[in-house]
Amino acid sequence: MSLNHELVLKASKALLSYAEKKSSSEQNTNLFADDEEIVHLVISLKKISGKERHKPYRIPLRVPLYRETSSVCLITKGTEKTSVEALKELKVPQIKEVITVLQLKTEYKSYEARRQLVAMHDLFLTDDRVVNSLPEILGVKFFKAKKTPAPVNLLASDLEKEIKRALSCTYYRQGKGTCNAAKIGTTAMAAPELADNIQGAMDVIAKCVPKGWDNIQAVGIKTGKSLTLPIYNSLPNPPTIITTASAKTEAAPPKKETAKKTKKAETAAATAAAAKPKQDKKQKKGSLPRPSTAAEKAQAKKRATAAAV
Repeated sequence: MSLNHELVLKASKALLSYAEKKSSSEQNTNLFADDEEIVHLVISLKKISGKERHKPYRIPLRVPLYRETSSVCLITKGTEKTSVEALKELKVPQIKEVITVLQLKTEYKSYEARRQLVAMHDLFLTDDRVVNSLPEILGVKFFKAKKTPAPVNLLASDLEKEIKRALSCTYYRQGKGTCNAAKIGTTAMAAPELADNIQGAMDVIAKCVPKGWDNIQAVGIKTGKSLTLPIYNSLPNPPTIITTASAKTEAAPPKKETAKKTKKAETAAATAAAAKPKQDKKQKKGSLPRPSTAAEKAQAKKRATAAAV
């Protein structure tokens, strides 16, 4: 199963047209307004995912999201100057800054320093060996800005190729809720390019979602300043028709259980009937009950003496 390409293209044209009108109206009032916005692919699931995955899925894009003018920050595990300098000398124009985990804990410890760091870069890459420990170090600001670092293998034999491959992808993070989003393009793209990215990315994301398309309720696209434009919506499951005959069948207990209950009732009745004659015989003999206290014993002795006289 896949999305309807004609519908995706139509939705892409409508969203880009709206973003262009919104940008032109803002530029008349705000000279510092951004010319391009990020387009998000929003996926709504039917059932909540039980586990939260810190390591995102890498989704390849047909048209790269990050161009040479984009700013990328690389977070490395090691503190050796040689490794940091080697990373800075890579022929990847998007990488503008290389910092270590130790620098994050010391130089970027304050809230204001982290806020400025988030605003400086479009994407954060990190060593995949420390990706699970970064959420506690980075804090909430990175998550609110949707700039959680994406993992790369810094021990790869061809490091330059590994980083370029990471820059040609987007990242899908599976949270605990039913709604998740992934960056899919920008408003500077043409509508066919954006539609190709949506089509290709959704084919991969559907394989990452538990139960695939059967668990996807809706798919839409949006910018940070627009409403979600739907491009897919799952039909509800057909209702289960309950007839009178099926209801009686479900309400009736199994035959085996009924036979067992009947047998138990018959056994209990037979036991009660056998115990009743014994009680009657005792009553006929006129046997008195045994006295339990000293007073009752004395009264019983008096009655026995009077009967003898």
